[in-house]
Formats: sequence, structure tokens, C-alpha cells
Amino acid sequence: MGFYDFYDVAVVGAGHAGIEAALATARMGLKTVLITQTPDAIGRMSCNPSIGGIAKGNIVREIDALGGQMGINADRATIQRRMLNSSKGYAVQSLRVQADKNKYHTLLKQTIENQENLYLRQGEASEILTKDNVVVGLKT
Repeated sequence: MGFYDFYDVAVVGAGHAGIEAALATARMGLKTVLITQTPDAIGRMSCNPSIGGIAKGNIVREIDALGGQMGINADRATIQRRMLNSSKGYAVQSLRVQADKNKYHTLLKQTIENQENLYLRQGEASEILTKDNVVVGLKT
């Protein structure tokens, strides 16, 4: 049995979107491999470690409604919480949290490592392999 016979899903990249995709498919019972160049950078936040706000806040709530991990770990790693535009109407109010960057990263990495059906692999996907216009694997 080869690498691609074992996994149902391959996710390339362990940023916010890759993590949510890998967790979602693994939680559906699909054997999922998450490929990242640097496992120590899983869920790494930028120099401004905020989650939420007017635009990103909507996405975080949608991910949360679908059972995602971003909001859960943001709550666990929060060091400051603020309601933006609180003097304005409800349509433009939005919650934003500042998270502890290291704690957020650590929590996400632990979540991935403990998730059933999710396998972490260090590597680089260099080519998408297809047969008759159907993806059959990745060249790593």
C-alpha cells in the first residue's frame, strides 16, 4: 500500500485555512494528511495577533458555527477582548481579541496532534498528480 492509497484527503499548508480543512475532513472520518514545510509554524500568527474585527470576525463566527477551531483556540489564548464600534449601530459592532501568539500556536498544534484520522507530515508538495482530470495524489 502506497502513500496515496492510505489517505483520503491531502491538505497542503498549515495556516488557518489548511488547519480548518484538515480538521474538518478528519472529524468526518476521512484519513487526512496535513503537509507543512515547518511543523513548528503551525497556526503561527503575525506580529499583530488579533482575531476578529469587522471583516475577519464574520469569518471566525462562520467557522465557529461549522465546528471549526479558530474561535475556540482564540478564546483559550485571549489576553484582551474588545468590542469595536460599540458607540455605533449593531451592524458595525464586532468583537476582536488579542491572543497570546505562542499559546495559540501551541493549542492548535496540540489539537492537530490529538485529532483522530489526522496525520501531520513535514514536506513540500511540488506537483499535483492527475489522471483523466482527476486528482490522484501529490508529489512530495
